[in-house]
Amino acid sequence: MKQLLILIFIFSFVSCDRKKSDKIQSEVEQKIELETVQSKKNTDTINNYWALILDTISSKKEFKISDLKHTLELKTYSLNDSSIVRNLAQDGEQPYLDHSHKMVTDFKLLTDSTVDKKQIDRTDFEKSLIPEFYAECNLYTTEIDSIRANTIYLNSSLAIPDTDNVWRVWYSINIKNNRLGNLNIKETDYVGL
Repeated sequence: MKQLLILIFIFSFVSCDRKKSDKIQSEVEQKIELETVQSKKNTDTINNYWALILDTISSKKEFKISDLKHTLELKTYSLNDSSIVRNLAQDGEQPYLDHSHKMVTDFKLLTDSTVDKKQIDRTDFEKSLIPEFYAECNLYTTEIDSIRANTIYLNSSLAIPDTDNVWRVWYSINIKNNRLGNLNIKETDYVGL
């Protein structure tokens, strides 16, 4: 009987101590949660995600080099990556991040049974653009200007989303052994809209 009383006493003591500990733990968790909510209210970031551009702009040009027929196909479209991020908040304002999707242009050169592919995006023009513009711009369009001998002359427009800040880059790509070469940038100029 004595042992039973000792066991009851030990269990009641442990039980009371556990209830007290649980109550303190609960109060601490509530305080931390309240502080977190208040902190988020003060530093919460607004995120604006642009809708995916579903338009695909395609063009195709046939030409000959040394009596060999070539076809160049261009396809400009949007990736679903939200990789271009601009902070539109003014000093002292709540952070406001604007996310847009990277645009790319795929080149496909078809020659008889040979196919060569190349993809460009805004990073291909980084060295020819003003750094402040480049940090926020996106590829907008790519067009074929002309093809002479084994050189393709093109231009691409780059723009900051939702602005009239547009620059155009004129460049060429040489074709050697039925393969597309590197971009050779000729000129860059502000064109607005």
